[in-house]
Amino acid sequence: MRKLLVWSLVLPLLFLSSCGKGSKTQVASLNDLEFSYEGPLYEGPNTGQYAWKVNLKDLLKDQYSEGMKIKGAKILAAEIRDEDCEDCYGFDVIKSLVLSFASNNKEIPMQEVALLNPIDADKNAQSLNVSGEADLTDFLNENDVYIVLDADITEDIEDNLTLKANITLELSFD
Repeated sequence: MRKLLVWSLVLPLLFLSSCGKGSKTQVASLNDLEFSYEGPLYEGPNTGQYAWKVNLKDLLKDQYSEGMKIKGAKILAAEIRDEDCEDCYGFDVIKSLVLSFASNNKEIPMQEVALLNPIDADKNAQSLNVSGEADLTDFLNENDVYIVLDADITEDIEDNLTLKANITLELSFD
């Protein structure tokens, strides 16, 4: 009798949970995001910012439907390049990079999502180590997101610095 009672409670729950459509996932790329640092730049952290207008239709393309919300978002990869330095390695004055996401919504705290310390000055592109724990879902459901790149400079320099980023995200939605 007890088994019958347990199964009569469990079976409807199993049936209901199996009826859901499940989440879909899609990889989306943000390419050539430009971070400008205007000289003079001083030794220590210097902040560059990219203002991103989130457009789910552009990100999800044919998977997009009106009014949809992102159910999950995480960063898969982040690569930073020095576009001003074609014939040299432009990272010789940078010792570390930290990539963060922020928004105008005070309920969503700024979140570090990737970093690289130390920089490999022998490369003209740097692949940051992404945080497996960073959850960007709240940011992707905002209209305006600020992607912040902190470059820790090793010495004072008079020149401007421009870095570009390619960021790969994994988005899940219903």
